[in-house]
Amino acid sequence: MNDQVWTVLGNVLLGAFLGVVGQLIRVVAGLKKQGDLADAAQQTLSQRFNAQQLFTSLGIAVAVGAIAGVISAIQATDIHSKAAMLAVLGAGYSGTDFIEAFMTKALPASISPSNQAINVQPEKNAVA
Repeated sequence: MNDQVWTVLGNVLLGAFLGVVGQLIRVVAGLKKQGDLADAAQQTLSQRFNAQQLFTSLGIAVAVGAIAGVISAIQATDIHSKAAMLAVLGAGYSGTDFIEAFMTKALPASISPSNQAINVQPEKNAVA
């Protein structure tokens, strides 16, 4: 294959990896915050942990990092420089945060099973 194709693919893969690393930094901070909230509510961290949200965040970070890698390839920027790597790490951290915040506001709120159980009201005319 052409060397340019491998260069672009390398930039995309490096960007995806750096995006995930940036997101993992954010995950560590989030786990610390959830641990503190769990302690305050006398819960365990595992009760507050949401694996689905973690994997969704990591998937978004892969996409954000890969896009940053594509942009670096289009701009003919050396993604292997320290400044470029830090920029992609920052994109993985803040870009994922931005996308998740946008999705939270744009998508309708779903009712979780725990919220549903709390909000269930018995009918007034129900026969026991």
